[in-house]
Amino acid sequence: MNTDAHERARKLIALAGPETLSAADRPSDQRSSNAWLAAHLETCASCRAFAENAAQTIHGLRAIPIAAERSLVSTTQIRVRRRALELRRNRERLRLVSVSCTAVTLCALLSTVVLWRGFEWLGERAQLASSVWQVGFLVFCVMPALVAAILLLAKDRHLADHTGSYRG
Repeated sequence: MNTDAHERARKLIALAGPETLSAADRPSDQRSSNAWLAAHLETCASCRAFAENAAQTIHGLRAIPIAAERSLVSTTQIRVRRRALELRRNRERLRLVSVSCTAVTLCALLSTVVLWRGFEWLGERAQLASSVWQVGFLVFCVMPALVAAILLLAKDRHLADHTGSYRG
């Protein structure tokens, strides 16, 4: 028997633990590894002893009662409650942001439709070609975003030039 087989068996024993799933619950590659391990343990006394020692050690460790101090338990409970409250608040904020985004989107759609109708009406009253009032509409809608983007880029560039680094 080569040492690679013993190393593989010991690694499988260490990874498997004392709890084993039924054969139907295991993935097929794990089932074949477990079948190989069972066959190997039948023929190898040293690996079988290793498996028995591992099982006894784990059983012994589980038999040791572990008790935490009251202060540790209460501190842990407080931290868990704080974290749960923080997660709940984050979820509420996310819900508020979602509702706000939906409301902004609906308002933007409605105002765009109203603006389109307004520009169309003004174009007809001023007897402008449809392409002229449509370009006016696009400029009116896009210009605020372009101006804001240019100002933000200029601010960032100014900060980078004067401080050597950018701070948000």
